Amino acid sequence: MNSHITIIGGANLDINGFSRDPLSMHDSNPGRVEYCPGGVGRNIAENLHRLGADVKFIGVIGDDPGGELIKNSSAQIGLNIEHSLFLKSKSQVTSVYIALMDSNGEMKLALSDMDIMEHMSYEHLENKAAIIKESAIVLLDTNLPERIIQFIIDMIEKNTQCDGKLKPLFFLDPVSAKKAPRALSRISKFHTLKMGFMEASVLSGITLNDESAVSRQHDKLEELTERLISTGVQRVFITLGKEGVYTATAQKRFFRPVHYIKPLNTSGGGDAFMAGMVYGTYKGWADEKIVSFSMAMASITVQDKAAVSPDLCLDLVINNMRINE
Repeated sequence: MNSHITIIGGANLDINGFSRDPLSMHDSNPGRVEYCPGGVGRNIAENLHRLGADVKFIGVIGDDPGGELIKNSSAQIGLNIEHSLFLKSKSQVTSVYIALMDSNGEMKLALSDMDIMEHMSYEHLENKAAIIKESAIVLLDTNLPERIIQFIIDMIEKNTQCDGKLKPLFFLDPVSAKKAPRALSRISKFHTLKMGFMEASVLSGITLNDESAVSRQHDKLEELTERLISTGVQRVFITLGKEGVYTATAQKRFFRPVHYIKPLNTSGGGDAFMAGMVYGTYKGWADEKIVSFSMAMASITVQDKAAVSPDLCLDLVINNMRINE
């Protein structure tokens, strides 16, 4: 098996606002504001690095305070971002993500400025082709432009197709319902999808009702996952918030409820879950163990104010799994 994991996606300066009291819309709310490195792809890469995986991150980073924060924090922990595209123009601002959390730690509103991702070039990716091809797993997030997702898949497929399956394995994080369609044209090339119920609805074309009732819509979930698997996707994980996780392959379906804990910041939970999925797959674990491990990753993460918990390590995740068994 190839030795490393490659993550290609967004790297942000995260600006998180935490309200002290229940949020009052259209008004100023007392609270605190904190800055930290973020971005779906970058968060997943850091989580994997903290688990001890050999991971390489490819993103687009500007020459500005946000970019400096990302570069400095990566250097401090030893996260490999050297294959990213580093822009020199002062006019290109590193991606910024602003999130507002209520007094219960739930993210209520967010805004992202990801325009810098449009500068990811075919030339840069061609220069990194060997690194991508030699990966055991490649994960893409849909902060990437549609043309770039298509280019990466097609570039690798030309040289590494074997028995109709891509090598390395491709994973997709569709990020949001608005960005998920960027991967539709190549959806059959992905081995594994991790989605919330809104992204799952968009990618499958099957509408689910409000999130609070999703786990009771088993017929819809089965229809939704069956449609995605029929395209060639091998595994589908649908995260259902406080309810749990629905998992489907061609051979099996199962639902795993979540052990609720009071969060401090929910914004990085999905990224931690995805990192757990990548790690478990890399290790060759059964899907049931992967889900338990990934849920433990998310649980640890949402109890920290940062998008990635600085305390995260493999032993902590395994202990958390045991506690919640």
